[in-house]
Amino acid sequence: MKSRVVLVLAVFLHAVSQLVAQPATRMVLHLQSADTLVHRALVNQVINLKKEFPEAEIDVICHGPGLEFLYKSSVYAQRIRQREISGITFTACAFTMSQRNITHHHLVPFARVVPYALAEIVRKQQNGWLYIKLGF
Repeated sequence: MKSRVVLVLAVFLHAVSQLVAQPATRMVLHLQSADTLVHRALVNQVINLKKEFPEAEIDVICHGPGLEFLYKSSVYAQRIRQREISGITFTACAFTMSQRNITHHHLVPFARVVPYALAEIVRKQQNGWLYIKLGF
């Protein structure tokens, strides 16, 4: 009987340690649409995700026409940034920028740039990030 209690306790402690050791939720949101309705929806989705997963890391990766979300002239990325929500990164694709003759000067100052957006998404998925495709 005593060995059974010890076994149950060991299993319970192992399960608790696994729950405690789980990393925070990490999500990569993939945007390749210039549609401002998609951009507006993205703002709401990020805000709602952070309400449900306050400790989550979110990386909004923009390439192709979706790069327009990160233009200084766009209000959407700035709406999220103004809320001062922590754990959100905005990433632009250098390849798209070169194809469209866009420089860092055209983007919001808090955007980070990676060489290839899709390669960055693959790396993040390989490291356990959840993938969410944005758009209609």
